[in-house]
Amino acid sequence: MKKLPWFVAVGAFAGSLLLPTCCANASYVVQATADIPSWLDTTIILDPTTTYTFSVDNPSTIWSAGPPPNRDSTADGINPAFYAPPTLTFGAFTGTFNFGALVGLDDTGFFLIGTGPTVLTGLSGDLKVGYWDTYYGDNSGSQTLEVSAVPEPSTWVMMILGFFAVGFLAYRRKDFAFGVA
Repeated sequence: MKKLPWFVAVGAFAGSLLLPTCCANASYVVQATADIPSWLDTTIILDPTTTYTFSVDNPSTIWSAGPPPNRDSTADGINPAFYAPPTLTFGAFTGTFNFGALVGLDDTGFFLIGTGPTVLTGLSGDLKVGYWDTYYGDNSGSQTLEVSAVPEPSTWVMMILGFFAVGFLAYRRKDFAFGVA
């Protein structure tokens, strides 16, 4: 029985090192002035089998729900002791979060991002993000959101097996080219 050549093992190892680059971070600037129908469309199509990490670039960044008193907040929103968290409805979805919280919307509904890091799975469809408020006309500021995706372990296994298969086929093709069976 012949041993597999070194390039099959090296190819599989190199392929496994390249996997994280397929899921590099993406950065988005989320404005406090956009109402829910105008929330930032990230163009990310979420896959329920992937784990996503959301976090703001600088958790101490302040954005505002309007003039004082006590209307400034981080992406976690305004302290509910000052303003009761509003319940908003958009289409078939309803949510309740602190004023000024950074919130996401996918095909299944709203979810809290906050300052993060927030790690979520089971999300699906187009990802939109925005500022949670009932009136956007007097808002100001922005947050820079980082989104990264990591495939589930089963996806990694399938990709690594694929690299092994490609290496093995290249090995077999070389043998047939030289008349070795």
